[in-house]
Amino acid sequence: MRDDVISVMHIIDTGGPGGAETVFLQMATGLDPARFRSVAVVGDNGWLPEQLEKRSLVPHILSAKGSFKTGYLLALRRLVRHHKIDVIVAHLYGSATYASLLGCIRGVPVVSVLHGQSDVAHSDRLAPLRSGIVRKGSRKVVFVSEHLKDHFGSRLRLAESQCAVIPNGVDAEVFRPCRDRSLRSQLALADDAILVGAIGNVRTPKAYDVLLRAARILLDRSQRFHFIIAGDRANDLGRELVELSRSLGIEQQLSFLGFRADVSRILHNLDAFVLSSRTEGFSIACIEAMACGIPVIATRSGGPEEILAGGAGILVPTDDPEAIAQAVDEVTSSESLAEALTKKALKRVQQEYSLAKMVSRYEALLENLIRHPRHELAELGNGH
Repeated sequence: MRDDVISVMHIIDTGGPGGAETVFLQMATGLDPARFRSVAVVGDNGWLPEQLEKRSLVPHILSAKGSFKTGYLLALRRLVRHHKIDVIVAHLYGSATYASLLGCIRGVPVVSVLHGQSDVAHSDRLAPLRSGIVRKGSRKVVFVSEHLKDHFGSRLRLAESQCAVIPNGVDAEVFRPCRDRSLRSQLALADDAILVGAIGNVRTPKAYDVLLRAARILLDRSQRFHFIIAGDRANDLGRELVELSRSLGIEQQLSFLGFRADVSRILHNLDAFVLSSRTEGFSIACIEAMACGIPVIATRSGGPEEILAGGAGILVPTDDPEAIAQAVDEVTSSESLAEALTKKALKRVQQEYSLAKMVSRYEALLENLIRHPRHELAELGNGH
């Protein structure tokens, strides 16, 4: 291996699937192999290690479950020494804490990437200690949106020069405008059915209960609507949503698809995409829908305000089923409105949210981190 190749250890304490795991996958397998060598460490078996192996990167699987695992930290330390790691990139707050502590011990530069407001649990009794470790041990803390940086920068007491913003990116070869009717056939829907969908694992911040109540309002206006939610729902909240759909009388017009690997095909079938979240650091699904030419309705929950700037979609308040229903009704009943939104959305994705741009921003940050002393980094890696 050439001396000028930078060895990067990517760490995450989950196994996916999810937004952070998708970015981890894109980073670990997408860095220029002529300049970087990647070592991947994941927290569990499942979707993420399977996807890494498909891309010829066999990960180390180390469980970080529990309050604090000395064994996990020591295992990471051994890997850093064995692979002669130059820089560590840690995704999510738990991994960032361990990586930052290791950075303090070993003197290896650490980049911590935070993906959402739920990353950091301020109610944790060890919260001050964790934030102190990240603040001390991370040379850069990357946020996926300006909103997230504003939300956490002061709470974690980070210096402005320590913060960076690098938005997530979408693969334009996979997510591109293309119409498909196969899902309608699969669900035995009428030809004139209006298909409205959401994509993302069933978690409290996603506020799918609000989407279901909006669905009830829309079905009172027209029986042509059908709703899909694509994402893992194997938890108590998923069962609660099924019960809610029954109590609202919409179970026949709602399809829970579970986790799907064919996200682009699902999107290509939709007439409208809805993000009903109460909090959202960024939303990869949102830019995927935009890249597919699907009109987007999203709540003002953090990241979407930046993503949909300039009229690239319709923004509505959080926890407002009526506002979601009204926006869906407008965009699905006006072809000119839908076309105007998707035209602006496609342009915005191409300019700001391409996968190539995201990876190049991380590459520049990592190279600057290695090749410049700490005091020279204040103006580097801000994602702009």
